[in-house]
Amino acid sequence: MTFTPTDLELSPPAAARLEEYLGQVRAALAGSPDVSAGDIESDLREHVANELSAAPRPVPLAALSAVLEQLGPPAQWGAAPDPAAFRGVRHLLREHLRGARTAAAAGARRVRLTLWNGPEDWRLAYLSFGVLAVGLVTMVVFPLALLVSYVLSRAGVAHARERGIDLGAGRKWLLYPPVVLVSAPLLLATVTWPLVACIPPEVEVSQAASRVRSFEYAESHPGASTPFQPVLTLDAQQKLLVNPRTLQALQPVLTPEAQKELMDQQAEHARKMKERMAAQVEKDRALLAAIPVGPRWAPLVASAFVGFGAVALWWMILGAVGARFPDAVRATFFPLCNRFEAHHGTWLAVMCFVLLLPWLAAVREFVAALV
Repeated sequence: MTFTPTDLELSPPAAARLEEYLGQVRAALAGSPDVSAGDIESDLREHVANELSAAPRPVPLAALSAVLEQLGPPAQWGAAPDPAAFRGVRHLLREHLRGARTAAAAGARRVRLTLWNGPEDWRLAYLSFGVLAVGLVTMVVFPLALLVSYVLSRAGVAHARERGIDLGAGRKWLLYPPVVLVSAPLLLATVTWPLVACIPPEVEVSQAASRVRSFEYAESHPGASTPFQPVLTLDAQQKLLVNPRTLQALQPVLTPEAQKELMDQQAEHARKMKERMAAQVEKDRALLAAIPVGPRWAPLVASAFVGFGAVALWWMILGAVGARFPDAVRATFFPLCNRFEAHHGTWLAVMCFVLLLPWLAAVREFVAALV
């Protein structure tokens, strides 16, 4: 493999020095046609890459110069006219590279053994992050991988806490991702689930406004069809299937007495339907009148009002529970609530209680207006 200065991550001065050295080697080999200058240069680059594998990036000029000094001056590569000498040099380079690879493999084994048998505060961190990485790559087993990684991370944090070990930034980056992926949705769901209370009032007020509009339209346009079936019983809806067109279709086979009886039944059902509609519309109008905005904005205001009360009540309960059990809050929503204390829960509960007082007064007025 040919390593370029970019692959080696050399600093600009070091890259220039390496190219200068290799240029001098090529010049020294120009008079030796039996030797491949490209192969020698490739071996030299690979040797430099292995020697600098542990150097900081970008590689400084001093580190590269130390490696080049070990290789010797560039002119030595063209000093011997015998190609066998070059083969000997190439053999030595290959042996050196083979030794470097063996050392790298031994280092990898040491890392593996350290990971498996080393201190648990680091071992659990690596295992947790590795399981999470496998889950993210495969995605098929991500839920199971996240669960296992979460347990390993919590175990690593608990072990470090028992030993009084400071996790530091490095281990936090390994331990915290799976914990946050579980704690963040759990915290969000815990504090926002009362918002589902916004849906029923919005639907109810929207339907009330729709029924009022339809009833008013029907009064101003006699004979127009209106969608009031939801306020009728199933029996009434079935009886209303007898309409003028049905009577007209049945007229040839019905006696005049039967036709008159059916028409009377139809008129009676229509009267009852209108009464039910009128009663329901009166309730709908009272509901809309109790909301201090126009019908267009009434569903949104009703939804926001009920949602505000539900969230305030729930947060007051959460604050009281958190004030009583702050350790449970920190443990459940770790590390998002690491700084949660009992006084935080107390302040939350008191603030929500104060906000609930005017809300309850508004609810009382609303109920009184409906009654």
